[in-house]
This record gives sequence, structure tokens and C-alpha cells, in this order.
Amino acid sequence: MEYILRHFHKAGIVSWLYAIALFHAFHFFGIHYLDSSFLEQFLTQSEVGLLYATSSLLSLIVLASSVIFLTKIGNYYTALCATILNFFASLGLATMTDIGWLFVLFVVHAISMTVTIFCLDVFMENYTKDENTTGSVRGVFISMAVLASLFSPYISGTLVGTSVDYGNAYLMSALYLIPVIVLLIARFRTFNDPTYKVLSVATMWRVLCTNKNIFHISSAQFLLRFFFSWMVIYLPLYLHLRIGFSWKEIGIILFIMLVPYLLLEVPAGIIADKWLGEKELLFTGFVIAAFSTAFLFFLHSESVLVWGGALFATRVGVALIEIMTETYFFKQIDGNDTSILSIFHMLRPLAYAVGPFTAGLFLLVFDIQYLWLVLGGLMLVGVFHSYALVDTR
Repeated sequence: MEYILRHFHKAGIVSWLYAIALFHAFHFFGIHYLDSSFLEQFLTQSEVGLLYATSSLLSLIVLASSVIFLTKIGNYYTALCATILNFFASLGLATMTDIGWLFVLFVVHAISMTVTIFCLDVFMENYTKDENTTGSVRGVFISMAVLASLFSPYISGTLVGTSVDYGNAYLMSALYLIPVIVLLIARFRTFNDPTYKVLSVATMWRVLCTNKNIFHISSAQFLLRFFFSWMVIYLPLYLHLRIGFSWKEIGIILFIMLVPYLLLEVPAGIIADKWLGEKELLFTGFVIAAFSTAFLFFLHSESVLVWGGALFATRVGVALIEIMTETYFFKQIDGNDTSILSIFHMLRPLAYAVGPFTAGLFLLVFDIQYLWLVLGGLMLVGVFHSYALVDTR
């Protein structure tokens, strides 16, 4: 934590990006684990998965066209417009009484949030030129999200309460975007856009296939996002409906689960910059994530601490995967490579389109607890991609 504060103090304009990342992460994680349960008030479990998949596919299309927005209106206005759209969509979800608006509001919320995250990375990549500090800078940037992810699920669980009123959590989530909008206007309206490299989708695909390191690190990132797509949708449902935890108890479990991000990501980024490189830590992360996730299949305890501890173990592996994929990827590109950057960001909506669809098909045949066994097996594929990377040290 002391390192984060020192780095924040020295970071200059980047420190304002850290602040934006913090507030945006409170918005994101404030409803991240509630979305599936909120939607299930109006839709069936299959329809929830379909809505996730649809919004993710549309996000994918928008991200594929992102360089067009950047060249036409610039990164600042793209980020500002997306955040304002997200603010009103989140307010709409908080106060929604007509199910007819559910699809529109949720899709606008999902797309605009994805675009804002992409724009923040464009800002960060243009303000961070020294590859020897990429790991530590990305570590602090992600740690802002981690701080929010630790506390916001508990806050949201408390706001939902025993009466199960999701509107309070969505309203709070919308309010977190106000500081993001203010800071963007106050600090980034004079942002000097670089000359963005415009690549066609076909060219992006060729880059992905011909650059071995970009391919393998993108594959590792896709596996990570696929992991999240199943966990975010089905873990809250499993804990709430199958195990029987209240939302307040789930908030405590999620707090425990997310602690490894805070403990590991900044130190791991520094270690990757100065000593080991990313390959070894990424390999270790996939091994830990695979076996700890598969273990959930065998867990039937109704103890908050037992579940918190088991999920803590999964996030030890996932925290290493997240910071290593981010650090390695951003060492391969510069601030002009927005088309390649968009490939990296397209992996999240792609995973969130493929993940719910495959899980929905799987659940037609198997019980929900088998998801953890399959997901653990899929994470072992990441071991191959880790091993195939050319290390940076």
C-alpha cells in the first residue's frame, strides 16, 4: 500500500487516471456480481445468458470500430460520451419499472462501460512510455480496481438488503460515475491524440496469427475473461440459490475472495519488471487457478469462511494471470497501436458472448456445480500458452 501511495504521488497526470480508474471500478464492481440476479427477476436463466451474449457481441462490434471514433472525435470525447451514456443507462436500470426498457438500458450500459475502459487504456498507454515501469504502472492501475472490488460488493450487498432491492445498488453505481465525468473534463479535455493506426478486422486477425507473442498472450487473456464470464454470472446464483447464502454473506465472501488482487498484483508487476519476467508467474497463476477452481466442485460447505478461503485460492492464481497478461501485452505495443489494443479489449466481450452461450448449453445436460470442474480444466490450457511465450527478461 505504501508503494501505491508513493507511486500515486509521483505519477503526475497518471495519478488522475488512477483516480478515474478507482471511481469507475466502484461503478463496475458495485453491480458486477448483482447483474445476473437482478436480470433473473425479469428473465429466465437462459434469457439472462442470451442478454449477456447479445450485449457482448454488440460491444465487440463497437470495439472493432473504436479507432473510427478515436480518429473522428478523439479519445477524450469518446471516453466522456461513453461515460455519460453509462451514467444515464445505470440510472435507468436503478429506476426501471417497464421491462421493455431492460434490454436497451442493459446493452447501452454494457457497451458504454466497455468503451470507457478501452479509452482509459489509451490514455494510460500514451502517458506511459518506459517499458521498464510498465509492470508497476499497470499494477497500480489495476490496484485501483482492486480496492473498489474489495469493498463495493459488500456495500452493494448491504444496499440490496434483506428486502432484495437492487435499485439502491444501481443508483449508487451510477453516482460513482459523476467523479469520473468531472475528472475527465477537468484534466483530460486537452489530451493530445496520437496518430492512430487504423487496421481492418482482417489485418488485426493477421497480426494476431503472425505475431506469436501477441497470439499467446491474447489467448491467455481470453481464458481469463472466459473464467470471469462464468464466475460473474453463475457464482452469485450458485452461492445464493444453491448454497443459501444471503447477499450480505455473499458480500463478505467476495471481499475475502478478492484480497489476493490487492496483495499480489503490484508486487508481481514489480517482480516481472525487475527480476523474473512475466512467463514464470503467468504459468504459476494458471496452475493455481486450474486446481483451485476444480476444487469448488467438491465443496458443499455452508460456511462463509470456508467458501471465502476456497475462492481466495482461485484469485491467487487469477491475480497473477491478470497482471502478467496486462504487463506482457502492454510491453509489446505503444500508444499508437490502438487497433492491436482493441484486439486485446475485444477479448472481454468475445468471452462474455461465448461464455454464457456455452454454459447455457452445458446446463441443459449437467448440473451447475459441474461448471467449476470444466472451468478448472479449461484454465490448464493457459499453461501451454504461458510456456509458449518469449519472456521479456
